[in-house]
Amino acid sequence: MHTVSREKLYEEVWSRPMTKVAAEYGVTSTALKKTCNRHKIPTPERGYWAKLEHDKPVRRVSLPKLADARLDQVRISGTSTPDLPEQVSKAGIEARERLTTASELAAAGATDFPVEEPPILGATRRAISKARPDAAGFTSAQGRGIVSLKIAPGSADRALQLLSRLFALAETEGYRSKVSDTGLELATEDVSIAFGIEERPSKTTHEPSAAELKRRDDNRRYGISKDPWPKYDYSPSGRLAIVIQANLWSGLRRTWSDSKTQKVEAVLPEIVAGLAEHGALLKERRRAAEESERQRQKAEARRRREEAFNAREKRRLEFVDAIHEQLLERSKLTAVLAHLEQSSAEGKNHTESISAWIRRRIRQIDALTSPEFLDLSARSAKLGFVEPPKDPGSEYASGYYAYPSVPSLQLWSIDEEKELATSTGMLEWAIHAGLLPASEDARVKDETAKAEPPPQS
Repeated sequence: MHTVSREKLYEEVWSRPMTKVAAEYGVTSTALKKTCNRHKIPTPERGYWAKLEHDKPVRRVSLPKLADARLDQVRISGTSTPDLPEQVSKAGIEARERLTTASELAAAGATDFPVEEPPILGATRRAISKARPDAAGFTSAQGRGIVSLKIAPGSADRALQLLSRLFALAETEGYRSKVSDTGLELATEDVSIAFGIEERPSKTTHEPSAAELKRRDDNRRYGISKDPWPKYDYSPSGRLAIVIQANLWSGLRRTWSDSKTQKVEAVLPEIVAGLAEHGALLKERRRAAEESERQRQKAEARRRREEAFNAREKRRLEFVDAIHEQLLERSKLTAVLAHLEQSSAEGKNHTESISAWIRRRIRQIDALTSPEFLDLSARSAKLGFVEPPKDPGSEYASGYYAYPSVPSLQLWSIDEEKELATSTGMLEWAIHAGLLPASEDARVKDETAKAEPPPQS
């Protein structure tokens, strides 16, 4: 609710177009003009701002004095829509300015001359002419390429003429008719808006017939007290309304209808401005949905990247643990070998075979943990210690990589000529390194055979 003095409102409506003043108060220009009329505030005539812009003579009507002091304060009840984006109100204001200042567009709201019916309305005319009235006297038309209608048969010509005027005026704002599976819509390159025409019904109290009265008396004998007839009867009124079938519960105006003082044809510029607002809101909602989806995909990519990073870190630690385990074993073997060598120096050596095996095992660990073999083992396990680039085409961009198993250290046979490395087992590597004989027939002492016990003293 806004409260403003009569003098201030008079200065506002004569200093700026009515559409801009009305937008600040959260009302339509038509509603603001009605408020001015109630408070005896003169407003600029149609075409005033266009004439002023082209330096043509205009006349400003003085504010008359009133004896009724109650009219000095003007209360304007505007509809607040703070949740709507700024682009929506801006689109409506700009459209209203264009439709108000252009004299040829303002003339489209007049009703004293017919407008040629466009061919695109042919399907709508045929559908409404073939439709049969319902019990209340209304006919309905809808379907592919048909404007949604619910009117009395006698209102068909006026409804089609109203649509012709709406299409002509909407075309000046860049809207074209578009056939859809559910109807005929007004569309720009970005959005498509469905709409329809409805005839407001007249409501009268139902007068029960003799048969209905008899049915009521029969029902009451069985304990049914409800009257067996409707409370009201509905019939065509001739009052038409244009309804925009978009952006439900948005706060934007969706219905314009005949009133006691003017026909809906007179507010066609306001309806087209409403189309601009609805179109802007549809575009903003689509943009917001696309941005939300983009943020969702970005968050999902971040989550999947983090998941892949954690998986790589886990495998890297497993690989390092495997190296550390080998180094611990080497330290243990080295300590045992030192003990055995010290014992051998003090007397007869009875553990030469054990020492030989420990030396072979140490050489195997040294090979496993050598930089060359570690690099080959890491690459074989598809394990990298440098983070991959943040590239949509990289193997990690899609998220978690399905690694085959826990990474392990391997022994390798390297062919220098072919530049080929092949993983090999411990026995094969020991033979290739010359630590074990290549032939199984060689006379080698079986170190795993059961040792004979020493002779008793």
